Parts: sequence; structure tokens; C-alpha cells
Amino acid sequence: MAANGAAVFFDGLTSRRQHVHVALSDALLIIRPDGARLDSWPLDEVRALASRPGALRLTREGGPALARLEIADAALAAAVRAAAPKLSASHAAEAGTARKVVLWSLAAVVSLTLFGLYGIPALAERLTPLLPWSVDQRMGREADRQIRGFIETRPGPFACGEGSEERPGREALDRLARRLSDAAALPVPIEIVAVRSDFVNALALPGGMIYLFDGLIQHAARGDEIAAVLAHEVGHAANRDGTRHALQAGGASLLFGFVLGDFVGGTAAIAVLRVLSEASYSRAAETDADAYSVALMRRLGGDPRALGEMLTRLTDEEADSEPDNGGRSGAQTIERWVQSHPATGERRQAIDAIAGDGPAAPVMDDADFLALKRICGPDS
Repeated sequence: MAANGAAVFFDGLTSRRQHVHVALSDALLIIRPDGARLDSWPLDEVRALASRPGALRLTREGGPALARLEIADAALAAAVRAAAPKLSASHAAEAGTARKVVLWSLAAVVSLTLFGLYGIPALAERLTPLLPWSVDQRMGREADRQIRGFIETRPGPFACGEGSEERPGREALDRLARRLSDAAALPVPIEIVAVRSDFVNALALPGGMIYLFDGLIQHAARGDEIAAVLAHEVGHAANRDGTRHALQAGGASLLFGFVLGDFVGGTAAIAVLRVLSEASYSRAAETDADAYSVALMRRLGGDPRALGEMLTRLTDEEADSEPDNGGRSGAQTIERWVQSHPATGERRQAIDAIAGDGPAAPVMDDADFLALKRICGPDS
């Protein structure tokens, strides 16, 4: 069945959003406005991603891990569902997940009357694994939308990497994001946003988006330290710590919002912002994320000890830092990540113990690391 219409395309190689024309025949043809063909997806390789209301989100099996196509045209979306042989099955699976959430919603109504007995944290622990990952993504998108006006950044766009001098750094970070995403193999893609801020921080939003602040990039001594910190944040995303913490912080109002269909609006968004701005997790969550970082770095062939080295050096720099010309101490920028990721001696020892010894090749080569250092401009 032939059909065509407009769509939004992410090629998975860059973070650029492209408005395209899609033609459906014996394959899914992705065409630029000037008529040039960008890609062609065989119909038997088309897979569904968690969709947002009003849009069908697709990816290609065997293609770039972060590639996706978003179709808002209802007629085209229906035609693609009918033509792609494996898409209807994945769509049915998503519908089955939705039914599971509806059933859990009914259970949540009963649970809300008992939270005084069991407590909100216990309910959050039980609820989080039952939620589809599309809920994490919705929470993450809402948090991203609101937090961009909450974080103090340097002059220029919130996200680095768009200017001609910054683009090589963006490409280097995209390559690292693809390697992390492929190795982690989560149900959602990993998307890393370089933030134009002096905060020495990295922050995992629910649903796979990670903020990497320029302050942390500038404090890194080598590429594996950046990779290990990001692998730690991927661990928080994989363990759904942000979603769980938001449910716990939001309390009954957030759970009622989930039951009544306002899960990411109103109090839910406020709760997510509060958690992300504090960025504090339990010791158990941090230990699990450390172990995840070590395992992921091993899978990538990198140095699994790099996370411990970064934590130790940031702690030492915080202790030795002096106020800058503006009267703000270096510790005020470093403290954010150190406070939310406490660098105790025991923690470094634990990382080294599970990391062990063995050969390691850099996850990010020197050229990419130097390019990443300039992702927010040559003077950052």
C-alpha cells in the first residue's frame, strides 16, 4: 500500500532533528525536503518505540541505536502499521503493557488508602518496575523542558555543540553516547546533552537523557573519566532511580496524579524538578550505579577504575580550591557532584576491588577527548 506524509527523523549519528518526507512502498523511504533520499528502511526491520500521544515512533533493527522516526500523520502511521510485518506485534506488546498499567492503576487506588501503613517509599519501590519505560521518558521530557529554565548557564544556548567550532565536540560526544547505548542495551536510547554551565556535574533524567555539564568536562583528565561518569549515570537510568525517587518525593499527590492521568503534569513535574535539582540518591543506589559503571566500562574495554580516580580528584580539588575573581569558590561548583556522589575512601576501595586488574584501551581517543573539551566553545 503506497502512502506518504511528513515526519521527524533523527539519524542516530548526530543529535540533529530533521523534518522529512516519508514514502511507503516496499520500504520506508526517508526523503529530505529537497528530494534527496536520506535512508531506506526495509519494512521487516521497522520496530516500534514507546510512542507519545499523537505520534508513532519507530526505529530500525540493525540500524544506529539512536535512530528514530516520528510520524504524527495518523493516516501514514496506520499505513505503516499495516505494512510493516513485525510492527503490529510490537504495537500489540505496547498495548499489553498499557493494559498492565491500567490494572496497576486500579491496584494503586487501593494502595493509596494504605500508604500510611506501608509508606510512600515502599509503594514507589513496588510501582516503578511495573511502569512502562514510556512513563520514564515522559517524565524525563517534562523535566528537561522545565529544568532548562532552572539551571544557571553561561551566555549562549543551553545545550552545547551546535556552533561550527563546537560541532566536533558534539560529534565526539555522540560517538561516546552510541557506544554507551549499544553496550547498555536499555529499552530506551541514551541521549547526552552537554550543558553550557560551570557546574561540575552529571545528571541522569528519567528515561535515558543525561546532562553532562561543561564544568565536569573541564575537570576530566582523560576520556575514560568522562566515559566512566556517564556510565555511572547510565546506571541510574537503567535502575530507574530518578523515576523511583520522583515517586517517593512526590508522595501521595504524585501517586494520585498517576491514577488520575496527570502523571507528568502539575505536582509530578515539580517533584521531578526537586529530585533532579537535589540529585541525591541513597548509598545503595550510588553503590549499584558504581558497580554498573565498572561493568559497562569493562564491556567497552575501557578502564573500570576511572570513576574512582575522578571522584578522588574532585574531592581533593574541592578541599584545595580558592575563591575566583567573582568571589565564588571553586568548591561551590565542584560540590554539586561531590555532594550527590559522595567520594568516600570506602567507595573508592569498593570500585577498585570490583574493577580488578587487566589491560584497558581508551573508550575515547585523544582526538575525541580534545574535541569534547571544546564542545562549549574554545574558551570554555
